[in-house]
Amino acid sequence: MSSNFRWRRVPPIPFLLYLLLRYVLMVVDMFPYAMAPKVGRFLGRIVHFIDRRHVRVASTNLAKVSGVCPADEIPEFVERIYDHLGLSLVEMLMTPRLLERGQVSDHVTVENTGIVDAILKEGRGAIIAIGHLGNWEITGIAVALHGYRLNSLARPIENPWIDRYLNRFRTHTGHSIISKYHALGAMVATLQRNELLVIQIDQDARHQGVFVDFFGRPASTHRSPAVLSLKYGTPIVPVNIFREGNRHRCVVTEAFYPDPYRGLPDPTQALTQAFTRRFEEFVRQHPEQWFWVHRRWKTERPEEKRTEALA
Repeated sequence: MSSNFRWRRVPPIPFLLYLLLRYVLMVVDMFPYAMAPKVGRFLGRIVHFIDRRHVRVASTNLAKVSGVCPADEIPEFVERIYDHLGLSLVEMLMTPRLLERGQVSDHVTVENTGIVDAILKEGRGAIIAIGHLGNWEITGIAVALHGYRLNSLARPIENPWIDRYLNRFRTHTGHSIISKYHALGAMVATLQRNELLVIQIDQDARHQGVFVDFFGRPASTHRSPAVLSLKYGTPIVPVNIFREGNRHRCVVTEAFYPDPYRGLPDPTQALTQAFTRRFEEFVRQHPEQWFWVHRRWKTERPEEKRTEALA
């Protein structure tokens, strides 16, 4: 059997998984929103028990970074990560109900929007840099409800039925999704329309990325925010998204303008390092709410591979 074989890709498995999602949604919809923490924690513990591969990924990531979690507390910390992921999933499944009742904004606080308003008056759009922190899905919907035109770069979900279902409620508020495949034209058009381009900056970019320091380790990071900023003069605005008690907070922080970086030896790398450092600060403030199950440091620098080969 090929190493690339995946059961989830075999017909009719994708459609059956979609039906399973709709069944889970039906069950979750029976509970009031106030019970989301209990239901989410229960779901998170089940996934934590089953998903041993990503539990190992999260444990390895935490063991290799400093200042986040002592080694002997990692197992308990990973449980809290899955509690958060379970809660985020349940909240996302309940979001259509909140949209229908006009209650999304009751659960989300959006702060410092004056920073974005001032940038948009300059007429070059804004690049919103976020990561898989807090509940980014419900927060994005809340920001769109504030009247901002959001255009988010995203990789389509492999399952086409689930992808279409998810995008239906994502776009209900006018939030546009840009497929990461062949996205350059749509990204440039977004900025030219003086709208917000949302890019998640915390995923491994493989060998197409630029290496910057993230938690003391070199991490391949998508270069598109810095490249677009330097070419079109568009500011990059890091946004901190996190859960605080029963509410979500979306805090806009000061923008990075490209001009101070243009004269540096590698402007793209320097600007990418700057906003990545800001995002690391966000994660350190709420570490259990970040997506530690992602292999963020999967790609190694070419020179590191050469050193290992010679050893």
